[in-house]
Amino acid sequence: MTFDVPSELTQFAESVRAAIGPWEPRREPELGDWQDDRDDELASRLADAGWSELWAGEELLGAVVAGAFELGRAAAPLSLVDEPTLGAPLCVGGRARHARGATSVALALHGGGLALGTPTGEGRAEPTLDGTGTVVLDIGASGELEPVAASACWRAWNAATLAYLAGLAGRALDLAVEHARSREQFGAPIASLPAVQSRLADAALATDAMALLAWAATANDADIQDGELRWAGSVCCEVTASAQQVHGAVGFALETGLHAYYRRARATQAWAVATCDALR
Repeated sequence: MTFDVPSELTQFAESVRAAIGPWEPRREPELGDWQDDRDDELASRLADAGWSELWAGEELLGAVVAGAFELGRAAAPLSLVDEPTLGAPLCVGGRARHARGATSVALALHGGGLALGTPTGEGRAEPTLDGTGTVVLDIGASGELEPVAASACWRAWNAATLAYLAGLAGRALDLAVEHARSREQFGAPIASLPAVQSRLADAALATDAMALLAWAATANDADIQDGELRWAGSVCCEVTASAQQVHGAVGFALETGLHAYYRRARATQAWAVATCDALR
């Protein structure tokens, strides 16, 4: 991919990467149990780097994309996408992610609107295959945001989600390339096998396309790019699945950490599709 990222955005991405530091998703999921990988300490470090202020203006969408790439590469909590851009945990169809104990949630409304809702209680924790901390809530609206604010928030969330998906795919691809170069079969690295090369090349092309789509979102007038989000979610799942294929059986071992990217890709895709449907 040939795309020159402005130096100030590269520097901001480095700041986000430094704030994330050694953080990584849990490698041993508690399957069947409620899980929430929300990390307030990580959120505080990112806030110090300026991440929490990026939803406020159209001129900051480039920084939103640059930072969200890094969040995706770390498979960081999705609360770090929702709360800086929407102002509260995302709630779709009565389900909210990373919302345990939240005093308000961001409701996706038909027609592209956005409202702040007040949970009437802690809600019911819903077990998932990923650490999104899903809670089923009873919510009362506390006032719809102004249309301009809703538009700006959804634009930022849209750009951040596209970049997050591209980051997930990019890191999974990197892990697959590293494995293909180090794993030997028949006296040579499996990276020399045409079938593996073809799979990795397709994944690289798709990942580059996702990255370009995220950068293009900074210049798009649409609040939510329905088709682009659906496509990016689907392709991210395909790339992470290809990374699993290249790893073979070891890709499912907890030690590799690759499974966390596949799970997060599936979860992010499902939430993106549900949000698009709610906003129609």
